Amino acid sequence: MKKYIYQDTEYGSLWQIRQKAPNLVFSDDTPSDLLAILGITVIEEPDPEPDPAEAARAELEMKIREIDAETSAAITAGFDYEIRNREYHFSYDSWDQQNFADTANACLLKRSGAQGVPSTVTWNGYEDGNLARLELSPDEFVALYVGGALAHKQACMEAGGAKKAALLAEAQNAE
Repeated sequence: MKKYIYQDTEYGSLWQIRQKAPNLVFSDDTPSDLLAILGITVIEEPDPEPDPAEAARAELEMKIREIDAETSAAITAGFDYEIRNREYHFSYDSWDQQNFADTANACLLKRSGAQGVPSTVTWNGYEDGNLARLELSPDEFVALYVGGALAHKQACMEAGGAKKAALLAEAQNAE
């Protein structure tokens, strides 16, 4: 942390000196030896040690952000689900999450008798890393959505929530 002395007055920034002496020409990158020619003394001070409670709070917040990021990554990595005795991997990034929800709504509309809604859904899955185009009935798709996509997301969120709860309990016990 730097402090500056100009005309026997201490300043916390060069900006403050510019306000006091607008006739001086220098930038924030001007070396100390050139500032000295202008009568500005630069005092280097070590940054103050952070308050231990504040440092602990910051570390806790960082760990919570890491857990949130891990949870989001696990969700968007997708999930495996068995259809017709074959296991497929389904992607579940943010686009896919919206597409799953929209398609599930269309399937529910079809099941309720709405007209103009397709009677099957063609959906991409991956079997052994290879693209598989699946033709699913509305019932099959809703089962995939509920038993696959939503169950996967819920399990990831439960795991992330449990990690955060354990972390917060540990932090409270440390206080």
